[in-house]
Amino acid sequence: MTNDQYEFVREADEWTLRRDGAPVLRVLGCAGASDSFTPIENGFWLWERVCDEPTDSMRMELETAFAPEFTMVPGISYNGNGWGDTPEYVGDRASDGTPWTWAWHRGTIPACTYSAAGGQAVVLSGALDDAVSCSLTREGDVERHTLLWPEVEGPQVLHRHFWKDSYQGTMKPRRTFQAVIGGFAAPRPHLDYQPLLDFALRYYGHPVQEPLGPQRLYDLSIAYTKFLWTQEPDGFISINRGCGWHEDVTAFGKTRISKYEIGWVGQSASLSVALLEEYLRSGDEDARDKGLSVLDHWCRFVLPNGMIRIKFNISPEVDGVMETPVETLVQSKEPGKELPYEEYHPEFVTGPDGKRIFPIDACNLGGAAEYLLDAYLLAERAGTPREHYKSVALGICDFALREQKANGQFAKAWNPDGSVFREGGTVGCFLVPALLRAYEITHEERYLESAKRAFDFYYDELVRDGYTTAGALDTYCIDKESSSPLLISALRLHRLAGEHRYLEAAETTAWYLSTWMMHFTVRYPEGSLLHQVGIDTFGMTSVSTAHTAVDQYSLHDVLSFLELAELTGNPQWHERALALWVGANQLVSDGTLAVRGRVRPAGSQDEAIFHTRWGRPVVTEFKPCEWLPAWPTAFRLEVLRTLESWDALDKGLTSIAGEIDVPRPTEPAAPLGVS
Repeated sequence: MTNDQYEFVREADEWTLRRDGAPVLRVLGCAGASDSFTPIENGFWLWERVCDEPTDSMRMELETAFAPEFTMVPGISYNGNGWGDTPEYVGDRASDGTPWTWAWHRGTIPACTYSAAGGQAVVLSGALDDAVSCSLTREGDVERHTLLWPEVEGPQVLHRHFWKDSYQGTMKPRRTFQAVIGGFAAPRPHLDYQPLLDFALRYYGHPVQEPLGPQRLYDLSIAYTKFLWTQEPDGFISINRGCGWHEDVTAFGKTRISKYEIGWVGQSASLSVALLEEYLRSGDEDARDKGLSVLDHWCRFVLPNGMIRIKFNISPEVDGVMETPVETLVQSKEPGKELPYEEYHPEFVTGPDGKRIFPIDACNLGGAAEYLLDAYLLAERAGTPREHYKSVALGICDFALREQKANGQFAKAWNPDGSVFREGGTVGCFLVPALLRAYEITHEERYLESAKRAFDFYYDELVRDGYTTAGALDTYCIDKESSSPLLISALRLHRLAGEHRYLEAAETTAWYLSTWMMHFTVRYPEGSLLHQVGIDTFGMTSVSTAHTAVDQYSLHDVLSFLELAELTGNPQWHERALALWVGANQLVSDGTLAVRGRVRPAGSQDEAIFHTRWGRPVVTEFKPCEWLPAWPTAFRLEVLRTLESWDALDKGLTSIAGEIDVPRPTEPAAPLGVS
């Protein structure tokens, strides 16, 4: 069977995939079974194994004909992980030598493994809606790709900063097993997996539409923002970071600890900008007054070095310190070392008095500066000028310029005195969009020059390593969030400088970000909570190699993907933007939504969905997290207030260009073990 320069060749009892006659991979046979390979399209085949007798277990395996330079299990492992210090799957085996295995629903392409070297990539993934697991191991000089039935995860299963025992499923005996094999050229083994992602969207994806519609989403988001607006007894005003369930009143209410944050989870600055734009849009004076009051209060807490306080608990008097004493943290990536989630947060440290002290991170600082500059312009348009918003924002930018290293890098976070708290991670790139905004407003070349140097540093890391890091502040590992400011910066630099290299960088970054997007729908049994609430995992995005739950952060990338579609003419960026939009707008409450009998405030939404065997000690797997933070609302409003037309969002993803016709079962092929 030929497919361009690739063909499957059988010699004796062995099948090999060859490229221009040279072996790319060999299929490991199975006694009592026959294999066939049917072309799906260029570079991808359906591998079908038919057994002589029904069996309740199977391994379908292949080995590369080369030593891999880069390996990936999308959303789970990037070249074996190991960057940072948060518990995750490191290497191809656990400490006892047992290979890691992952269920099909943990990865962002079902049971998918990828390895590449010397310009050649090899892929093995599961068929649609089949309960299967995967493994990817180094065997001497080659890489072994394995699919396993029945579903298994182990030898230990990663949860939020702790490990659980392995999972072993069962299945009814059957004769036929299917998989997808891919082989294609990859000049950059760690970056050029576009053929896999392009195929996966068209093979596993499907049309989707958001049910509420953009206007209703906008109204609910403004309502939730106003609901979270708070004035403390001492007069401090901000927007609460979100809502949690309070047993003492048996209702959702504003969070009572770590209440306020200017960026990241709290997004007080972005939400205030949304309120100002709502005033300009509708004349809503309450929205204007609430937005200005929040920013006015945050601007009171500028430090002498130009930084701004980023987080408060109850009032400014606690000066960024939480009141709850904690023990010294012991961090470990070793399986079996349980780290309760309440005690593992790299975004804070324990001071000498036993209190949690929050450093000032680049993510929050960048958001504060960028949105304060936006608010400065909006306040002028509203007839309520706030010149100090600009001066505070530029003070942050000037601090960044002073602290920037010669190579362009920024620290991850600083202590309030300006000394470095922690180095490392693409998280420093969150300052680049703010610097570019400062250049757009002031036309001072120093901001543009600094932004270019920083972008080059962080993009060069992606090109060198094949991943970005540490954007999610409660982990320190390879992740998705850190690629978002890199993508935003590349597109802005392309607009400002007009250099094609920035557009190329944007596409490379967007393909990396797409490895974190769920390309398929996990089908949950009827009795499970995720089935009851109607979650469709397609279009949602996994968080990091340590947090393999899916969340709504992709709302922050919708505008970038839409812009990429316009600039490149590639319709898949438009399709992915709509899939991200619909996936991230699930379970937005209309004020009557009840999950587990708990009615949610209008406009609120879960931060994450524990769609796989990943959870917290108190919120177990296969459930919504039931923490309703401010940040999804902020990112949703950012999309809606930026787009001139909502027509595309209203229609949703009506079709996928080149969609591959695959039979789509309505129920899972085998049990997920969901309670």
